[in-house]
Amino acid sequence: MGKLENKVAVVTGAASGMGRAISVMYAQEGAKVVLADYNLEGAEEAAKEIIAAGGTALAVKADVADSNDIAAMIDTAISEYGSLDILVNNAGIMDSFEPVGEVTDENWERIFDVNTKGVMRAMRKAVNYWLENDKKGNIINVISTGGLNGAHAGVAYGASKHAVVALTKNTAFMYAQKNIRVNGIAPGAVA
Repeated sequence: MGKLENKVAVVTGAASGMGRAISVMYAQEGAKVVLADYNLEGAEEAAKEIIAAGGTALAVKADVADSNDIAAMIDTAISEYGSLDILVNNAGIMDSFEPVGEVTDENWERIFDVNTKGVMRAMRKAVNYWLENDKKGNIINVISTGGLNGAHAGVAYGASKHAVVALTKNTAFMYAQKNIRVNGIAPGAVA
């Protein structure tokens, strides 16, 4: 029996990279995984890989900058698998290492929409589901070393990930007594 047997997980940014690896590992540990990504084709390929290995998974198209897509990905997990136990906010986009003197409003807003607002909206949807149903929950946010250090990317990425650090810490504090655990992981560069 795996560590995540009978758990339901939603992983954002699951079509490639860390999100795909997290999804595959969770499935190997027994979780039913909803792979959410803007790249539906990539998410479907990863889901097929999980299913071929004997796991349970399904792919959903989700642009985490769209609040409707966030609601749909979590609602899909609940309707398809009966619950939501784990939310992994992995989806994110980089900037082009622009310093504050060069960043455009459009780039700033798009990066915050994906990296920060998307995380907050997914957390809010999951937390409210757990509270309304008196359930335990677990959130893992990819805060990146960029969230801990101002020199690992441009100003928009760094600021967006610093904000996710605050979201993570505040939510962990506010809901600890409700059996909702919130943690951040801070990987550096990944192939």
